[in-house]
Amino acid sequence: MDHLIQELNTSESKNINLELDIGAIEGLKKMPVDMFDGHFLGEAHTDALVLCVDVRNFSDFLCSQEDDTVFMLIKEFTSNLLSCINQFGYGCSYYKFLGDGVLVIWDETNKDTISEALYIFDSYTDFLDEELFKPFDSLGLAGALVKEKVFKYEISAEVSQLKYRDYVGYGINLACRLQALAGANELILNETLAKSDMIPYKINESPEIIKELHILKGLMEDDRKRVLFYTK
Repeated sequence: MDHLIQELNTSESKNINLELDIGAIEGLKKMPVDMFDGHFLGEAHTDALVLCVDVRNFSDFLCSQEDDTVFMLIKEFTSNLLSCINQFGYGCSYYKFLGDGVLVIWDETNKDTISEALYIFDSYTDFLDEELFKPFDSLGLAGALVKEKVFKYEISAEVSQLKYRDYVGYGINLACRLQALAGANELILNETLAKSDMIPYKINESPEIIKELHILKGLMEDDRKRVLFYTK
């Protein structure tokens, strides 16, 4: 079956038929809002893989550029990043844009999901450096990739057929905190992921970065000892 007809009720109680191919439906199921009743309910994933990326120096960019330039860049950034995730992160379970960044989650950590996460980061940083960010050399993508426990849950909207789903857990907190220590084109790993021996990395134990690491809130002691940077 190449296409699926999905009926949605509008506020005027009229039926609208949307024709979506299977690929589009699968992509929509990974977003925070579900209109296809995927029956997600609540789940705990002990070995989830979490990628959090963010644009460095975006706040300064907002203050120094014209509105049209800001709108153009953020639109191109998010639309191309969405295409990159859908094309190369096809095994992911969820993604959500966070302003000038994005959170991508795979429910399991294995060779294939790690490969997808790294390919998203590598390919998109290359695109930004060579194309979108080329006129703005102060901008760059930075991120963190962690293996940790997360919880998946959903709630239903009161006056619609929509369901909203999200993830919480230490893995998300850790990825969002650690990415703040990364510079442009840098990806930080957590200790648990590094111990899998599936990603090359280098260690930074300089007093300066350890001081920054200890300022971060909500980190377990094992994640405060050193900073691990992914190396291609």
